Amino acid sequence: MAELDLEDNNIMIEEEIDDNKMALDGINMLLNNGIQESVALFERYKDYSPVMSAGCSFVCFMQAIMTFEDDKLAEAFKALQRTEKQCELGEGFIKTLKRKLTGKKSEAAQITKEEKLQRQIIVADSVMYQAVLTFINQDITSYIKGGWLLRKAWKNYDKVYKEVHALYSQNNGGVADERTDTRKDVSSQTSQSSVSHGSLVSVESDSSLADGVVMTGDVVERLMGAVGFGYGLFQICISMAPPKVLKLIEFIGFEGNRELGLKTMEFASRSSDMKAPLATLGLLWYHTVIRQFFALDGANIRAGVAEAEIIIERIEKEYPNSSLFLFYKGRVQRTKGEIDDAISSYQCALEACEGERELQHMCIYELGWSNLMKLNWREAFTAFAKMKDESRWSKAFYAYLTAVCQGALGDVKGAHANLQDVPKLVKRKNNQIEAFVGRRAAKFKKQSPTQEHILLLGLEVLYLWNALPMCKEDAINKMQEECSKIEDRKIFQLRSLIEGALHKLQGNNEFAVVCFEEAIARHQGTKEDYHIPAFAMYELGMILTQKPETVNKGKTYLIKAKDGYSDYDFENRLNVRIHAALKRLKESTVTS
Repeated sequence: MAELDLEDNNIMIEEEIDDNKMALDGINMLLNNGIQESVALFERYKDYSPVMSAGCSFVCFMQAIMTFEDDKLAEAFKALQRTEKQCELGEGFIKTLKRKLTGKKSEAAQITKEEKLQRQIIVADSVMYQAVLTFINQDITSYIKGGWLLRKAWKNYDKVYKEVHALYSQNNGGVADERTDTRKDVSSQTSQSSVSHGSLVSVESDSSLADGVVMTGDVVERLMGAVGFGYGLFQICISMAPPKVLKLIEFIGFEGNRELGLKTMEFASRSSDMKAPLATLGLLWYHTVIRQFFALDGANIRAGVAEAEIIIERIEKEYPNSSLFLFYKGRVQRTKGEIDDAISSYQCALEACEGERELQHMCIYELGWSNLMKLNWREAFTAFAKMKDESRWSKAFYAYLTAVCQGALGDVKGAHANLQDVPKLVKRKNNQIEAFVGRRAAKFKKQSPTQEHILLLGLEVLYLWNALPMCKEDAINKMQEECSKIEDRKIFQLRSLIEGALHKLQGNNEFAVVCFEEAIARHQGTKEDYHIPAFAMYELGMILTQKPETVNKGKTYLIKAKDGYSDYDFENRLNVRIHAALKRLKESTVTS
């Protein structure tokens, strides 16, 4: 255990503390509705060891990504930078010269091999989390900065993963532990990856670290879980990057392997490291949010449900009343189209996290969306109005959603007033969500919208967030009825896009194709809303690639959608979906 100065926190420690166990206890507090208790524990002991410092900064990170609030994001970024600095083992020129003159040993030479590895993992994790926070802005500048941070994190992961995996293999007779399929798969895929990706992973150990190391199997396995969490999260983050950034990332030395990333996250989730429950959360996040939002599995919106249900069943006994896991249970139910059950789970989660503002806002947000998917405009209005008043993240977005619900209820005058407030509430014009709602609302600066128009804007939001596939059939039918009432020719192109999406969901692909082609044709001659033809072109490509005889034509449409349009709303979001679709086509061609 490294000795750190604790005077600033006035901590009296009479005996050495098992910081790994304490950190795990702190994370479990966080997941069992004890955010404040967890914060207090890590804040009190953050200077005791690198592990406790990492726990403290990670709790800040969790609070930031639960709210997206600017002050929380900035606080988390600073905390992560502080932890990174505390754990770095390198010395500057002046310190090195001074040490040589005095004959003192460097800090790195005084700590154990276990802690050296632990610190390297924490540094990699801290940089990785900084990259995630940077990506939240979703603009090209943030993607490039985030890509640079990912590269920095990868250099650390690449080194430490080789070393820990080598020790893990040595402790298990040169092969992975056979106790679970996950451990076997991780070892096997790691070895394969070292052949196929070269720079990614090698099982050769760093002799300067491995020679003479005496560590128990439990310690090595915990370290394998510790590095596996960040390593897996890294791979998943790469899979989320838009193609332009992905090309840059691959150019500067690495590429993602999503399957291996998921395997290492699964390994980490079953380890004794403090990040085990976080790896479980990470897997649920991927299976219930990312796969659907970015359409990584194409039209199969329920992909990931089976994996998520297995995870939830495994952890329910350990965290029976955890608001976070109740939240993810609601996400699974929502993905399955069981909206009423999802609302019930979110209500339970909301009650369980009383007093925890970040978790409450997550639940209220999901309640708003779930009711929006049912076209329960009044309930959705209540949720989004509350978020507009209480949340410090993007009041412009919540004002827009509030206006949409208000107008759909018939209060067009009130909706118009809310829409006029939206541009004033926009804080970050480079944020694609705020830029979108700001432009949409600006159209009604002088002229009030009709109820039909504003209701269509509500359906547009459901479409752009890829929520339509999770809506019940009665809601889909109601949406089609509402679209048929629209007579304003100025919004026919948007109506055609939404009608096409609705027909596609009902299996009426011929009608869907006609609608998408209309959306593209009706947009010609206009100088705004270029996201409409871009998304319509993508949808045409997805339909045509379903049949062998039209797969090449469909691929052409996907490429047109990717290369034929630029600088439109949610361009990065659509490009991720197109990239995933083209990748699946390439893989299916290879296997066939």
